[in-house]
Amino acid sequence: MSKIRTLCAAAIAVGAGTFAHAAIITGGGATSIIAAPASTALGALESNTQAHAFNEVTNFTLASGLFVNATVPGVYTSNGSLTPGVIPAGTVINSHYLYTDPVAGATSAYEGFIEFDATVIGIIVLRADLNSSDFLGALGTTYADNEARGLELSQAERFTLTLSGNRINYRFATSTATDDIRVITLVPAPGAVALAGMGGLLAMRRRRA
Repeated sequence: MSKIRTLCAAAIAVGAGTFAHAAIITGGGATSIIAAPASTALGALESNTQAHAFNEVTNFTLASGLFVNATVPGVYTSNGSLTPGVIPAGTVINSHYLYTDPVAGATSAYEGFIEFDATVIGIIVLRADLNSSDFLGALGTTYADNEARGLELSQAERFTLTLSGNRINYRFATSTATDDIRVITLVPAPGAVALAGMGGLLAMRRRRA
């Protein structure tokens, strides 16, 4: 049975130097960065070539622990490779969504990457956990429990959290259902950002002196 990780304060502090407005900053390959759509239901936004990525909630304080399926850098090609964990209550986070929906259920492959301007602290790819985390969804977007929602992990359908901690590479093989992934990034406390900024200013002053 997999160990369930609790992302403690020491781990969360990794993101202390990041910006508080965390968002998707770039994408490549099949990635199309869009405004939050009206719906992620099957057939609502189809494309055989583009994976749609968008930002969801920002500066959201978790009222209770959030279960996530992947927590550390690595290549994920099976359910057994997942590294589940819990982001503690009180953590301030942003969420982001990436999904594919081929035209009329045609079998299509999508490969690309997305980068964020903050540290990724959790990734959700399993159907039940996506459904239970839809409270993090974008305002005005309808989320549907599509058949086989999430990822059926394999060599053909995989994702990688890079060592930098702010980039995800993916390859989806999608046919009759959507492939979906929710990414959680850390919003550092304002005090941590301020301290990081002061540290930089002090270093600059020392160099000038």
